[in-house]
Amino acid sequence: VCAGTLNGLSVTGDAQHQYQTLHKMYNNCEIVMGNLEIVLIDHTQDLSFLQTIREVTGYILIAMNVFAALPLQNLRVIRGTQFYEDRFALFVLLNYNPNSTHGLRQLGLNRLTEILAGGVYIEKNARLCHVDTVEWRDIMRDTRLEPLV
Repeated sequence: VCAGTLNGLSVTGDAQHQYQTLHKMYNNCEIVMGNLEIVLIDHTQDLSFLQTIREVTGYILIAMNVFAALPLQNLRVIRGTQFYEDRFALFVLLNYNPNSTHGLRQLGLNRLTEILAGGVYIEKNARLCHVDTVEWRDIMRDTRLEPLV
C-alpha cells in the first residue's frame, strides 16, 4: 500500500525529477491509497515498476506525457473516492509531442474491470490506439455518466 498524490497538472522540477518521484512512490506498490497522477514523463523512462499496481482508491490522471505504453496491465479497480475535475475517475489528456512521433500509443489497462464511481475522459492523445473500442460503460458503475472518448 502506498500514498497517492493530489497535485493535478502542477509539477515540481523537471521531467527527470517527476520520474524519480513517481518511481520512489510507486515501486513495488499494489494499492494506491488516493490518486495516481502520472504527469510530464518522458519517452525514455522505464515505467515497468507500475505493473504491480492492482487498485487505485481515488482517480487516475495521465497527462502531458510522451511515453508509448502505460504498464498498468494488472490494474483491476479504480474506486473513484476522489474525482479529477469533480467527476472523472480516469482522465487521460495530451499524451503526445506534436513535434515528434513520441506519444502514448496504448493504455494497457487489460485487467481493468471496474470503475466504481466517476467517469472517463480520454481526449487529445493523437497517437493512442483502440481506446474507442473499449466498452467503457461496462466498466463504469455509474450508468448515468457518458464516457468522453
